Amino acid sequence: MSASSDNEDPERNNSADTRNLRDLPEHENIVEHFYDPDDQAVPEKPVREKTPFSLVGNIIFLLTIAILAGISWLVYNSWQPQETSSLPGFRQKDNAPDIPKIVKQAVARDASVSFSEEDINRYLASSLQPKQHGALAIFATNPAVGVRLHGGKEKPDGSIGEGHMEIIIERYTGVDSRQTISLFLTPFQSMDPHNYMAVQTRFEFYNDKTLPGGIHVGGTIGGLSVPQGYMIFLLPAFENLLQACLPLIHMVEESGMGLHISDGRLSLTPPQKRTL
Repeated sequence: MSASSDNEDPERNNSADTRNLRDLPEHENIVEHFYDPDDQAVPEKPVREKTPFSLVGNIIFLLTIAILAGISWLVYNSWQPQETSSLPGFRQKDNAPDIPKIVKQAVARDASVSFSEEDINRYLASSLQPKQHGALAIFATNPAVGVRLHGGKEKPDGSIGEGHMEIIIERYTGVDSRQTISLFLTPFQSMDPHNYMAVQTRFEFYNDKTLPGGIHVGGTIGGLSVPQGYMIFLLPAFENLLQACLPLIHMVEESGMGLHISDGRLSLTPPQKRTL
């Protein structure tokens, strides 16, 4: 028996089962696994479609929201009634003065006379019976009329502007839904320079307040101030009051008495006692 040499190479495996790596099945193909071009490709980022008018669309959306918010604010304020509980004499019929009789006596005696807000409101409550007409007639109940007297404000030249009266109509719609509208009236008189007699008296839907743009405030709907020109749509609501007061207005016009409105008071002055 011959001894094996230490330098003898180990026996190589030349078996026919030796296979090329590329001949392995697909799940065993190491080369294809590590060098698959589909796996090595960088995934493409999704392309975002561009909206050409997105800025314009956003602006239109914001404008729409602003318009809706503005309309909501106007509706809310128009349904918030102004406070009438602090108005002296409002809805109080007792102890009402007979204003036409008092004015007639003052004209006959050529004397001055003045009335407070409470006097006028008590007279209106006792002498007027306002009724609701139109579409709201079946819903509106218990209407009433009151007056606030506002004195004129000082002008830049130091003179005092004409005062104005605010005629308020209050009504209820439903059980406890109170609504108010008001009309501002400012008197303007043309005077005879010889005897200071008023030869013409007119009223305008005007007061000292202005809306943005210099538009005169003509009245209010609830807590919302409305332009002077808008009052033409509210005139039917004040026709009953005008008709009831026409005799008194004509009496004042024919007497030539000067009309002056201060805070909370209306004064009538005969011609010879009127001062400039």
